[in-house]
Amino acid sequence: MLFFRFWLGLPIVLVAFFAVGCASGSNKKKDYEPALVRFMFEADAREAGALVRLPTSGTTIKVQPKSFFTEYDIQKVDVVSNEFGPGLLFQLTPAATRDLFRQTLTNQGRRIVTLLNAQAIGAVRVDRPISQGVILTYVELPEEILLQLAKDITRTSQDARKELKKK
Repeated sequence: MLFFRFWLGLPIVLVAFFAVGCASGSNKKKDYEPALVRFMFEADAREAGALVRLPTSGTTIKVQPKSFFTEYDIQKVDVVSNEFGPGLLFQLTPAATRDLFRQTLTNQGRRIVTLLNAQAIGAVRVDRPISQGVILTYVELPEEILLQLAKDITRTSQDARKELKKK
C-alpha cells in the first residue's frame, strides 16, 4: 500500500516542482519601468468611442474603441525637440508600417492619439498618408522624463515581441 501511494504521489510532486520552477523565471524584476503604448484614431461624431483627455491642455478627444497599433508594433522610440516642443518619434515594425500607411490613407484629417499606460499623452493630426513607418507626436509630458520614457517604451516593446515569439 505504501509503495502504491509513493508511485501515485511522485508525479504530483514532480509536476508541482516543475511548475514552481517555470513560474519563478517569468517573474523577474525588470530593470526598467514597463510602458505600454497604444495608438488610437480619433472617432467622428457618428462613431462609438471613448473620451480621452490630454494632461496639460485638457483637450478632450473621442477615440475609436480599438487601438490600431500597440507596443508589439514599435521597434524604437527617440526623443525629438524643436520649435514645436518635446516629442517622441516612434519607429514601427515593417508589418505595422504597411498598416500605418493604409490606416492613414483612410483616416486623413483625424488625429492619432498616443496613450501611455491607458493615459492620453499626445496627439497628431494625419494630414497625409504616412509611408515611412514613423509616428512623430508631441507629448504633454515634462521634457526631462522623455529620454528615460523613450528607453522604457523601447525595452517594453522589445520584450513584448520576444515573449510573443516564444509562444
